[in-house]
Amino acid sequence: MITQELFNKNIDRLLASNVKRIAIALSGGSDSMALTLLSNNWAKKKNIDLIAITIDHNLRKNSAKEALKVASWMQKRKINHTILTYKGIIPTSNIEAVARQYRYDMLFDYCKKHDIEYLLIAHNADEQTETFFLNLSRGSGVYGLSCMPDIQNKNDIKIIRPMLLFSKEEIKSYLKDEKQKWVEDPSNKDTKYKRVRIRKIKKLLNTLELSNERISKIIDNMQRTRDTIEFYVNEFIKQNVIINDKVLINIEDILNYPKEIVIRALSKILKDFSKKIYPPRLENLENIYYKIIHNDLKKGITLFNNKIYNKDNKIIIEKEMTRKQHSNKVKEK
Repeated sequence: MITQELFNKNIDRLLASNVKRIAIALSGGSDSMALTLLSNNWAKKKNIDLIAITIDHNLRKNSAKEALKVASWMQKRKINHTILTYKGIIPTSNIEAVARQYRYDMLFDYCKKHDIEYLLIAHNADEQTETFFLNLSRGSGVYGLSCMPDIQNKNDIKIIRPMLLFSKEEIKSYLKDEKQKWVEDPSNKDTKYKRVRIRKIKKLLNTLELSNERISKIIDNMQRTRDTIEFYVNEFIKQNVIINDKVLINIEDILNYPKEIVIRALSKILKDFSKKIYPPRLENLENIYYKIIHNDLKKGITLFNNKIYNKDNKIIIEKEMTRKQHSNKVKEK
């Protein structure tokens, strides 16, 4: 059961005591709506400025109407709210991942322009369980099975997930008690998405004693292991990696470290160097690792729009030139 007291206790644990401003990603769905109401009550008592941000993603015909509906709900509750409209190219493939990327980009840009350090996201306990099984189906390692942390730094913004304690059922029950409506995303019922198919077998998982609480304990164990690996990854990068306009790593140094540390270091380097929200897939990183140890990267490989190749006993990562840049370089010659 969700109570304001329990929510306040959890968010106090996650946020710094001197925080002045926070933003909330408000899609209008039940999770983000509950997060907004709970956070607003908490922020008022703490004298903290709060802004709820709705992204009009333009992926559905009614997206603009939905955003305006959310705005009217916020106005009635006197909650500070803004709508950001995506005006870029609408993705036709890998839609979920591309849309997620540009939504985060827009949220981060807004936070930076308005000097907001904390962005609250409404992922819940059911989604954490779904993420665990989704990553398990992909053959993920410790990092994937660690799922979503409640505190995460991305692009100099701290992402906070205070709703990981609560199930979807608890969230909807809270909103009904508050007499607050929400927007239903039709994609949440579309079985072409693997996450939705996993959601549909949730009752079966519970009969196997794989409840949210049990999975949460596994995730906690995985997160502690990930934190230990991350410590040695950071040491590897600090001692062995040069990053300027390109990345340089001695192959000898790579061979002196365990495979897991090297793979995770490559993941972190590629994600940060490319300014991506999410790291490369594990299978791609393993492919690069095996090419390194077998001296099979002379022709190079492309990942995250970077060229990765072996030269003079070094692994070099540099941004791949666009056609226009390549054409200009040829003309200069």
